Amino acid sequence: MSLFAVEDLALHFGGIRAVDGISFDVRDGEVFAIIGPNGAGKTTIFNLISRLYQPTSGRLIFRGQDITRRPPHVVASLGIARTFQNIELFANATLLQNLLIGRHSHVSASILSQILYTPAVRRAEIAHRGRAEEVIAFLGLERHRDRLIADLPYGIRKVVEIGRALCIDPRLLLLDEPSSGLNVEETQEIAAWIDEIRGTLGVTVIMVEHDMSLVSAVSDRVMALNYGRILALGTAAEVQRDPEVVRAYLGG
Repeated sequence: MSLFAVEDLALHFGGIRAVDGISFDVRDGEVFAIIGPNGAGKTTIFNLISRLYQPTSGRLIFRGQDITRRPPHVVASLGIARTFQNIELFANATLLQNLLIGRHSHVSASILSQILYTPAVRRAEIAHRGRAEEVIAFLGLERHRDRLIADLPYGIRKVVEIGRALCIDPRLLLLDEPSSGLNVEETQEIAAWIDEIRGTLGVTVIMVEHDMSLVSAVSDRVMALNYGRILALGTAAEVQRDPEVVRAYLGG
């Protein structure tokens, strides 16, 4: 069953076709990877899905709803969360405080009730903190919970950013190059977390990634892009054997 679908999606910057009329669907419970050379349009697709960019044409369908014109905060509240290639955490806040930011899309109290700190607001705050603590425990981050992000190793920060996205309680998680800057051991840990996120939490994952060992380890299907167009779509092995994909990566 399709959880998310892209229909004839395009984004043009003047004469540049960053995304050029692509269509694909992502099944519920799937890990779907997007690969391609630099400039292929991978992160641009993420920016379109998370509504940072407005498409030139096409539609985005999530759980049967057209979200093409929805603002970013509404898309997050519907259950789509993302990480970024370059870590976007608050360096001078603690790990716990960063995760609590991920609960913001679930805040429904008015500004006045928050100022007055009503009993309902207090109950909601306790619930949000409880959910953040559950994510900390799930990712094994307890010993870092009160440390500043600035004091954490890069590999831990990568996991924290995934944790903040999980605090949104997503049905669809967008991981933008989760292994970027990591060593082999840390990349293997990320692969294990992706398996746990899909298997234990039931979250569907779309991943942009360059590391083909990670792609092969966790992905059900892979889509290869070049110049904003789809070159191939299939299993990791099928896509890596595709002549057009080989040509895009190696030239010739």
